[in-house]
This record gives sequence, C-alpha cells and structure tokens, in this order.
Amino acid sequence: MILMVCVPAGKMKAEEKVRQTAEAVFTFQQPILFEDDFQSGRFRKWIFSEDDRYNLVEPTEERIQIVDAPDLGAGKRAVRFDVPRGSNSFRAEISLPSEKGFNERWYGERIYVPRDWVFDPNRGNDLVMQWHAIPGNWRATFPNLEISIGNTNWFIRQHYGAAQTGPTRINLKLGDVVQRGAWVSWVIHAKWSSGTNGLIQIWKDGKLVVDKPGTNVYSTIGVEYTPYLKTGIYHPEWHFDREGKSEAFAREIPVATNKVIFATGIKVGDGRAKYEDVAPKAY
Repeated sequence: MILMVCVPAGKMKAEEKVRQTAEAVFTFQQPILFEDDFQSGRFRKWIFSEDDRYNLVEPTEERIQIVDAPDLGAGKRAVRFDVPRGSNSFRAEISLPSEKGFNERWYGERIYVPRDWVFDPNRGNDLVMQWHAIPGNWRATFPNLEISIGNTNWFIRQHYGAAQTGPTRINLKLGDVVQRGAWVSWVIHAKWSSGTNGLIQIWKDGKLVVDKPGTNVYSTIGVEYTPYLKTGIYHPEWHFDREGKSEAFAREIPVATNKVIFATGIKVGDGRAKYEDVAPKAY
C-alpha cells in the first residue's frame, strides 16, 4: 500500500505526479464505494490528466474546475472540462484508480452538453467517459469501454480480447441525437471479465441501450486490473502521437475550436449495489 504524504496547500505544483490507490479512495465496507457531487467545491481523491501530462496533483483551472452546475438548480455543482483546439491540445480528464482483479462494478454519472456545443463532423469522437485498461507491453491500448460524442450522436465502443494481435472492436451509434443544453444520466453495470461470464449493461436516461454478455476486457494483458473510470473530454485526433496526425490536423477545416462539457453525480458501486443506488437522482 502506498503512503500518501500530506503537503501544505500551495507547496505542490500541477506538474508533480501522484499515485493513488483503490484502498485510499474506495470504501469497501459498503455497496457504494465512491461518490462525489462536488458540493464541497474541492476535488476529493481524483487524479488529473491534461493533454500528455498524467497523474497530476492538481489541475489547471482553465482546463478543469468546479463550477455552478448549469441548468441543475441553485447550489448544485459540477466539473467543467475545457479542451481548446490547438497543437497537441486534446485532453482534460479526471480519473479514479484501478483495482486488483476483475470486479463487478456499477457506475453512475451525469453529463451536460452545453447549448453552444458545436457538432463536429471532422474525424474523431469526443470521449466523455472511458474505462481504461493498463498498457499492453507498456504501449497504449484502446479503452475497454467508452461513451463518446461523434458529430450529432452518442456512441458506445468496446475493445477487448487479444490486445496485441488485434482486439475485437464494437462501435454502437445510438439513434437519438445529442441534445445540447441538457443533462444526460448514465448508469453502467459491468461484470469485468476476460471470459464468457462478463456483462456490460448501459442505461441512458433510464433506457437500457446496451445489454451484452461475454468478454469485455483484454485477455492477454492487465489480468489483475479492473478497468478504471476516466471522465472529461478526450479528443484523440488532436493528439500528435502517431506519424501523420499533425499534418491531418493542419489540413482539417476547423468547425469546433473549443470543446466544453460538464459532469457531476459520479458514483461507483460494487456487486452488492443496484441500479437505484447509483442512478443520478432528479432534482
């Protein structure tokens, strides 16, 4: 177990890194392991990622900050994520730690797409929730599960199986168009498994949109890690991590020059939890 040392406010810089453990973040004695509605105005036990800087101690305020939740009633709070279009400007996310073993988990979260959100027909979706596995052979892998916005629609994607030799990829486009200026409630039930006993169920605003049994993680790597939750904005096409991406960025006719979303009401439950325990409550 990693010992976390308290440092007086103002003594740590955003460039410093922190390693957080599941034991320090989750309360395993009860069905709800973690919850945060950000009402305290402070980030509790979150880790921050901005562009290609990971595991930051604290965020840059312009990119990740707690604000009044738009259209959610007086006194409600949320996290505002901001990714401006620019060279290698592609990420603003908060994350929870991974856990040992493949576990059954419930997740709840509310996402707000602003009224001025610009539908972007250019290549690449905007990931707003993702469950990531550890790297394979210390190389990046696709998330095991992601929820994203692609132009006018919501997408749900899965990546699982043999990570190094060609994983199985599923890309589901939801039929309903993204509603700007509206909160969306998501509930995810995952029995993380590299075998046939796995399960992914996803509800959007109370409607079951995914009900898929079977394998849902990589079978060749990360066998001791439950995929960990990240939320915010990640636009992969603005990340110049492969040859040709910077040239493609330069050729692209910009449509959306700034991407902003909000999130709140995040809960994580274990196998004892139920849908009602994590589903975002109506205010």
